[in-house]
Amino acid sequence: MAHAQDLVTNAFAFVIVLGFLIFAHESGHFFFAKLFRVRVLVFSFGFGKRLFGFRRGSTDYRVSLIPLGGYVRMAGDSPEENVSGNPDEFLSKPKWQRFLILVAGPLMNLVIAVAFVAALVMVGFDRPVSTPIVGDVTPGKAGARAGLQTGDRIVSIKGEPIEDFEDVRMLVSMNAGTPLHVVYLRNGVRHETTLTPDREAGDFGQIGRANITYGGEALVGGVKPGSPAAKAGLQSGDRITAVAGKPIRTLSEFVKAVTPFDGKPLPLTVDRAGRAITTTLAFAPNEDIGRGIYSPSKFLKLPLIAALRYSVNDNWEMLKLTVSALGRLFRAEGSVKELSGPINIARISGEALRHGWMNVIGLMATISLQLGFMNLLPIPVLDGGHLMILVIEGIARRELSLRVKERIQQLGFAVLATLMIVVLYNDVISNVLRFRNG
Repeated sequence: MAHAQDLVTNAFAFVIVLGFLIFAHESGHFFFAKLFRVRVLVFSFGFGKRLFGFRRGSTDYRVSLIPLGGYVRMAGDSPEENVSGNPDEFLSKPKWQRFLILVAGPLMNLVIAVAFVAALVMVGFDRPVSTPIVGDVTPGKAGARAGLQTGDRIVSIKGEPIEDFEDVRMLVSMNAGTPLHVVYLRNGVRHETTLTPDREAGDFGQIGRANITYGGEALVGGVKPGSPAAKAGLQSGDRITAVAGKPIRTLSEFVKAVTPFDGKPLPLTVDRAGRAITTTLAFAPNEDIGRGIYSPSKFLKLPLIAALRYSVNDNWEMLKLTVSALGRLFRAEGSVKELSGPINIARISGEALRHGWMNVIGLMATISLQLGFMNLLPIPVLDGGHLMILVIEGIARRELSLRVKERIQQLGFAVLATLMIVVLYNDVISNVLRFRNG
C-alpha cells in the first residue's frame, strides 16, 4: 500500500514540477513572440488532444490531455510553412527578434531558478553547519587510499574552496573515477593528496563515493529541553573535548565514545568560552545516542537584494558543477549511467513533496536551472541549436538552404533520440534493481 501511495505522490509531484517548468519555458517564447507581433497559432498547457480552451484573435489558448508542460506554435516557424511576404510570421522577422524569441524560453527558466532560491532565502530556513572535517574512513576505499584520516579538515578540491561538508559530497559524487586534487589540514599542517572517487550505484544513478563520513567539530548546536544533555547542563556553543578522559575531536568520535556507556553515567568535559567544565551525562539504556544534542545549524534569512545576490552565487556554483559534469562526459571520464531520466526525476520530486513544499521549490529551482542551461546548448532541435543556426547565418550574411537545415535537424533529433533511449534504459534498470532490493 505504501508503495502505491508513493507512486501516486511521485506522479503528482512529477506533473507539478516538470509541468510548471516546461510551461514557464514556453511562456517565455509566447510573450516575446507577442511582443514582436508574431502570429501565435496555439498556446497550449499540456500536450496531445485538446480538452478545452478559447480563441482570442489568431491564438487558440487551450488545455490539452497530457499535463506535462505545454507548447507554442507560431505561424511560419519552419521554412516549409513560411509564406514569403507575411510580416507576422516567425521567419519573416529580423534575426535579432527571432534570437530573442528563442532565447526567452531558457531565460525564463534561469529567472525562475534565481527567483525561487531567493524566495526560499527570504522566507528563511535552518541551514545545517557541517564543517568539512572527516569522520570515519572506510579501509580500502577511495578516502583511505588517498590517505585521509579522522579529524582531517578538507580545504579545497580541484582548486574549489570547501566551506561545508556538502561541498565535499557534491564534488565527490559528480566526479566518479576522476582523480581530484585535495588540500587538507591535519593538526594544523597543510597536506595535499589525490582522491579518485569509486563509481557506485546511488539512489538516483551512478555517483562517486569516497566512503568517508562527516565528522564535524564536536560542537553542541542545541539542546533538547528535558533531555539528559539538558540535565547535564550542556549549552549551545559548548565544545565537547573529552569523554571519560578520552580526547574528542569530532561528533562521530563522540558518538563512538558514548556507545559503550549505554545506561551508565558518562563523564564529560566541554569547553565553554575558553573554560573547561566537567559534568556527567546520565541516560537510560537504549536511549538515543544523540542524548538530546542537536548538530549546529544557522537560520538563514535575508532581505531582497541580499537574497538575490545569494541566489545568483548559489546558481552559479550549481551551473559550474553542471558544466564540469558535461565536460566529463565529453572527455569520456563520465558515463551516461550518471544521467537521470523521467522515472528518477519523478521519484526525486515525490521525495521532495513528502518532505514539504519548501523542498519542492528548491528542487524546481535546481531543475529549472538545468533545463534553461541545457536548452541553450548548440544542439539541433533544442533552442540552442536554432540560435546556433541564426548566429551562423548572421556571420555568413546569408540564409542556409532548406536542405542543410533539414539535415542539421535530423542529426540533432537522432542524437537526442539515442541519448533518451539510453537514459530511459538506465532509468528502468536502476529502478527495477532498486525495487527488487527493497
